[in-house]
Amino acid sequence: MRIISNLALLGIALFYCCGCSNNESSQTNQLSNQEFPVEVRPVQQKEWVEDVSTYGTVKIPDKVDIFSRMSGKLVRLLVKEEEKVKVDEVVAIVDRDEVGQIYEPVVVSATVTGKINKLYLKEGAKVSPITPILSIAKQEDFKLTVSVFETDLTKLKYGQESFITLDALPGQEFTGKITLIKSELNNRNSKGEAEITFDQNHPEILPGMFARVRIVVNRRPSMVIPPECIRKIESKNAVYVAKDNIAKLVFIELGSQKTDAVEVKSGLSINDTVIIIASDELKAGSRIKIIKGE
Repeated sequence: MRIISNLALLGIALFYCCGCSNNESSQTNQLSNQEFPVEVRPVQQKEWVEDVSTYGTVKIPDKVDIFSRMSGKLVRLLVKEEEKVKVDEVVAIVDRDEVGQIYEPVVVSATVTGKINKLYLKEGAKVSPITPILSIAKQEDFKLTVSVFETDLTKLKYGQESFITLDALPGQEFTGKITLIKSELNNRNSKGEAEITFDQNHPEILPGMFARVRIVVNRRPSMVIPPECIRKIESKNAVYVAKDNIAKLVFIELGSQKTDAVEVKSGLSINDTVIIIASDELKAGSRIKIIKGE
């Protein structure tokens, strides 16, 4: 009886083992035959623009004081504050008449082109060669001074194009080029300075306005993919590539990164299509069905 009982128990155990094995095999087959819906995007060839973002203020123009070459009385002022003048334009007349003497009036001319910044004297005032009559703000070039971190300063070169926005003038973008790079760093913040000259003079821009600047330091053709398709596998960067309705795992080397795009240096070709949205259960070799994308 004991032998029969043992045989019965053995049979029951074998039955359950076989059942479990069949169920596991069935689940494995279901997974291997499962088709995952995915969204894909083609690898794109684009111009990759590398830039340095910084900020600064519109530079106050250099000011030049204008003097009379002779002492006398200021009899006429021919300009007003904020008025534009050109070099050699007459701005004032000085009368140097003395008792018993008659002299020709002294003509005072602008020595630079710009805008009248300040009138120091009024008509009728006494003048001398050491007393400025007025000052002119030089405006041949409108410039912007920006601060640059030392790690970015080495990327700057003369003539690099810059895109400028001003908080005081929303919705407008201006362009300029780097015309001066100061290599000496500020000891307090380890920053250097650069000067950007606007491509054109804009009367609406005022000295001292705060500016945000993008300096283009490099342009190159690159393969680009969306950042959401990148996965970390074995501590390496990888993507799933859609090929013949199968998910293929590919390890890649990344270049520069932005919020909406990532540069790929190796691992992909321009003809590849990467999977950007898929189930977390997706594995290499999984069957896929493209529901959105090209």
